[in-house]
Amino acid sequence: RALAQRQARDERADAARLYGRIATAHTYAGRYGEAQRGWRAAAAGHRKNGDVAAAARALSELARVQEYAGRPEESLRTCQEAVEWAKRADDIRLQAALQLRLADTLEHLDDPEAARLHRAAAERILEEEPGDRDPEPEHGANACEIRSAPAEG
Repeated sequence: RALAQRQARDERADAARLYGRIATAHTYAGRYGEAQRGWRAAAAGHRKNGDVAAAARALSELARVQEYAGRPEESLRTCQEAVEWAKRADDIRLQAALQLRLADTLEHLDDPEAARLHRAAAERILEEEPGDRDPEPEHGANACEIRSAPAEG
């Protein structure tokens, strides 16, 4: 109902955020197909609204759900797209977080060398970041933790 109201009022930014919240609920419930549709809608909404960083984050979440659904190759492509959007947004922390997500996905695809390269890229990105940083970025106010689910087995 809330989504329909936002759409009726042409509140596109709120609608995009609601698509993400709905997708999150579907993810937790294990309804990965619905979750993927929700994250795609959220990413599209953010792109249309010009919120490049939010589009990158939505794509990252889509990649996470694709991995949960057992589609690591598709997840890898989506995550690479998210990295490109993060670069456009000029969001250093998001770029680094997405490099780590790429590394996790590559490990799940049994490519440890490529994973190592992406982890090193994330470290370089954060080392080049101007200004003071929280020594533990995952606890900072603007931190972005984007990691894959732990491998089972």
